[in-house]
Amino acid sequence: MKIAITTATDSGYLPAACCQLKSVADHLPDGYDVSLNLVCCDVSEGDIAAARAFFESKGVPANIILPDFVDEQIKPINQRWPRAAYLRLYFDMIFGTEVDRLIYFDADTRIMASIEPLLALDLQGFPAAAVHDFVYYLSGNIRRRRRDLFLSDDAPYLQSGVMVFDWPKLLADGALERARQFLVDNPEGCMEAPDQDALNHALEGKWLPLDPRWNLHETYLNFGGKLTPYLEHYTSTKPWSKRRPPRWADAAQWYREELRDTIWSGFIPEQTTGDKIRSQLDFLRFRYAPKIRNALALYAPVVLDMMKVPRHRSDNSELPWAPRNSKDVEDMARALVSEAHGERGFIRPPEGVLDGHGKGRPIGLA
Repeated sequence: MKIAITTATDSGYLPAACCQLKSVADHLPDGYDVSLNLVCCDVSEGDIAAARAFFESKGVPANIILPDFVDEQIKPINQRWPRAAYLRLYFDMIFGTEVDRLIYFDADTRIMASIEPLLALDLQGFPAAAVHDFVYYLSGNIRRRRRDLFLSDDAPYLQSGVMVFDWPKLLADGALERARQFLVDNPEGCMEAPDQDALNHALEGKWLPLDPRWNLHETYLNFGGKLTPYLEHYTSTKPWSKRRPPRWADAAQWYREELRDTIWSGFIPEQTTGDKIRSQLDFLRFRYAPKIRNALALYAPVVLDMMKVPRHRSDNSELPWAPRNSKDVEDMARALVSEAHGERGFIRPPEGVLDGHGKGRPIGLA
């Protein structure tokens, strides 16, 4: 079985993407026919030379691919996401049926365990496998995503940062072409995460849940989740951000060591005491601001009126992303581990495992 492991980037994330493939190479078992691939757009000749030098110095046999269709084909639907974020939707224009399995990792991920389970995964007839983006279930935002993406009322929602494909089956299914067309036809529904939203529409009912440890959401780690990740995904705050949280200290040091003797040696900035304090304040605001708003809505709604904040939340707008409590976070993760390992059937709807689902006010509105 020929396996292509691939990440995608532009110049902004290039150092991280190179480190990502280095982390893959460090965790590759013997006995598999694997190629490592870096798909790039919006990079300079100097960037490519630096990437080649990095891979050569680390002994990583990575292919650097520069698609010639980017300028003509990729038209971002908003300013938030660069063209590189759309590249995975065009992999059918890069990789053909000579590839049996394609594994995709976001550039801001780092492998922490042997990837053999992904190489040997039984896809059970599905063209794709991915981890649930379960923060949507924990916060109640899943209802809005289902509406905007025309998904069924109990549909799960995948996180596209780690995906495993039966590549010939995916090509035959035409899912990437459908995803691209969905972006053209429904841009207003995909503003949140364009490539991910489009893939969720195109692959509804066609993806196998992976063990969430292959893509534990940063929110899970924020809430002190007990599972040890097989892969760290820096979904919001990055180890190369000045306001990185304390939990990314080891990751920041790993990137710093990997990039020490390259032109990217300054990619990881030093943190000042002020940066660390602001990082902690960011988390406290994320964690407790929704609870303060709930209390005001219950006991002092006039304060919300003065602040021009609606007294009642609605599914018509984005809900807070903070889960209600740590128990929800752990209950969800454990349920999804059981689902991925066949210890229970597919969970529909996934948020049904949370306390109070279907009783009283929907999750996220209380």
